[in-house]
Amino acid sequence: MLIGLNVFESEVLSGDPHFTLTIGDGTTADYAVCHFDPNRKNYDEALEDARKTAFIFKNLCMDFVANFEFQNFSYDCKSPDGFDWAFNSDGLHRLCLNKEYIGALCCEGNLAGIEYDEFEHCIINRNLSVELASKGKIKPPVFPLSKSGDVFDQEALLEKQVKEYADEIISAGSPALCGEHVFPVLFHLFARSGITPNFKSQKESASNIQFAIAGGAALQYGTPLWNCVDSWFRLTNPGHSPEELESNLRFAYYAGVNRVYAESSSPMVKEGKLTPYGESYKKFCTAFRGKERDYDISDYTPEICVIRQDDSFWGQNDPVAWKRMLFGNKKIKPDASSKEYIKALHLITHGKSFRSGLSWDRIGFSFLTKHRSFLPLNSTAVFDERVGYDTLKSARLCFMCGRVISEETKSAVEKLVRENGLTAVTTAKHLPEELKGKAKGSFSEIKHGSGSYICVKSFLSSRLKKRVKPFLGKNDEIRLTFGGREIRLKISDDGNTINQI
Repeated sequence: MLIGLNVFESEVLSGDPHFTLTIGDGTTADYAVCHFDPNRKNYDEALEDARKTAFIFKNLCMDFVANFEFQNFSYDCKSPDGFDWAFNSDGLHRLCLNKEYIGALCCEGNLAGIEYDEFEHCIINRNLSVELASKGKIKPPVFPLSKSGDVFDQEALLEKQVKEYADEIISAGSPALCGEHVFPVLFHLFARSGITPNFKSQKESASNIQFAIAGGAALQYGTPLWNCVDSWFRLTNPGHSPEELESNLRFAYYAGVNRVYAESSSPMVKEGKLTPYGESYKKFCTAFRGKERDYDISDYTPEICVIRQDDSFWGQNDPVAWKRMLFGNKKIKPDASSKEYIKALHLITHGKSFRSGLSWDRIGFSFLTKHRSFLPLNSTAVFDERVGYDTLKSARLCFMCGRVISEETKSAVEKLVRENGLTAVTTAKHLPEELKGKAKGSFSEIKHGSGSYICVKSFLSSRLKKRVKPFLGKNDEIRLTFGGREIRLKISDDGNTINQI
């Protein structure tokens, strides 16, 4: 696993202590996630500074990921000489990187990828930070929206748009494109469009719920898995303890992540010296950098699987910020099926995740509940409605949720139930046609070959909870399985640190 740290181009070019004391000697980290703000300078100067930054990292024998976030907070992203970094031919607001600038980043051969910071956030919340910065006067979506108001039309359109965007970035020379997900949605759509899953941990969603979803996308679509361990919590940095930071970094190692980095270096240095956060980061790097691990996310063999169409719902229901819309389209609202997978995860986590959403919100019950990084979870992955037989074959228990599941996936589940003894939990709409007549009342268990379907009206059923309890593991542990390898992590009482058992 490669280990990195989030720094800024200005720090690298100036030799700022936030860079030099943490990774600037080239011996602590493997790579950097470097924030670029090319709009603050003339275009030619931005090109030259991109080349200089690449050269500095090359001399340190490090690669780097070029991160872009400036476009998320301002509608006017013009350089002093008038070059526009965010205005597109369709008149909408999203990051624009031309081939020449990407070429400057690639000039030393050590660019690992380009990161569109919080890309999914911008899409599903319609560039919310731009709207807030303009005091509500400017409300631009990222891509043109479907006019039909149909969730399937909007998903298909967004997938086409995202793929075209990713293809453009990668064809210009970037080895990879990733987002950095605040919310645990769009991982699968991004992955099948050519964008590497990159989940935030230690932030507003539980770290291992984010992992289960992002890791499921990486496993299903055969991509690497990246992880940002983010020190922010809401508007506070640092919003977590040094011990929580170190545990989240260790979790990335145990979970088969390919690249992990800490955001940000700001809490790690004060008055020219390392703080406890910096010491914690360096302690982790010393212990785990280059440490042999003979598996990664591609070897994950989850025993509990959640299958659902990702319609971008994670629990948003905030009249000010996280508005009740899907894919950023105000015409499309979540329905009962949007919430099914959230209820399934509530059951799987022994009731520790929220029934109504997956993040600690500003408004609602979760606001009153203390944040925790880790929830009990037993060898779990979340897949989309297109997942195939080979990806599912390690499962002992699965939940079928959402508006639609493909016929191929239904057939795979049916074969696994019949031949492998899988227990499949579903509402009536996803049952095989020949079994629908056997579903009675609010809870029915229907034997099918060597396994069974459990048909419920609610994933919060007390009968269901009792029936699947043997699959769920212990209520104070995370369990991960990679082929014949089992990893067990004991969760602290406050949910913020872990220790391998």
